[in-house]
Amino acid sequence: MLRKLFKYEFKATGRVFLPLFASLLAFAFISRILSVFDFQQTFPVFISHTIYIIIMAGMFVMTLTVMIQRFNKNLLSDEGYLMFTLPTNPWQHIVSKLLVSMLWITASVIAAVFTILIITYKAGAISETIRGLSLLISRLSEYWSVSASFTIFEVIIAIFSTLTSGILLIYASIAVGHLFSKHKILASFGAFIILNTLAHVLVNLISLVIKVVPLANIHISSYNFANNLPAIQMALAFGIIIAGLKSAAYFAITNFILSKRLNLE
Repeated sequence: MLRKLFKYEFKATGRVFLPLFASLLAFAFISRILSVFDFQQTFPVFISHTIYIIIMAGMFVMTLTVMIQRFNKNLLSDEGYLMFTLPTNPWQHIVSKLLVSMLWITASVIAAVFTILIITYKAGAISETIRGLSLLISRLSEYWSVSASFTIFEVIIAIFSTLTSGILLIYASIAVGHLFSKHKILASFGAFIILNTLAHVLVNLISLVIKVVPLANIHISSYNFANNLPAIQMALAFGIIIAGLKSAAYFAITNFILSKRLNLE
């Protein structure tokens, strides 16, 4: 059933995002073609770039809007009566929407980077990029090890765990807001601020107790990367654990409310 929920959610949101991606790609190519013909100072290029920027901004705004709207409308409004009659558990609805949200956020970032590369591409850029990567690899090879490889893996896990925590924070805030009979949107904003503040305070207290140096406070350069590698790995591991704990807490709050305190009035 989880797979069916995921498929349904993907189709419902794909109707919004796929045209956006196609439009972004189309205007990236248009901007590139106009630039090839040396129209940089003309009105068509300005219009094309402006529309491209508007579409890109709209894409990221729409990603957040659809994520909130799908959770709110699909589970906590009149549609909730239908969704919760399905032979599924509330946690399956949460997980399906979480996975689809993560998918579209990742796809939006990839689409943005890809279209920027299309617009800014210059002749010989690929060969220059390859040479730059070769130089970077040769520099890294001086202290490259299994430990460094593991650090890259930790970075990837940290990114997705932080993304998961952020999405579940929004879900939990919306769910808490719907416990109130009036001013649910305002209550959701208040819940977001309170939950985020509490998490921030607890993280700071824990980091002080176990004396973990935050990643932002570690000075990283090509000269001291190897020496700081253990501290970097510890900071990343701490961040992953904290993101996991926050995700579990936000998930538990949301699941409890949808299971025991659901208010669709």
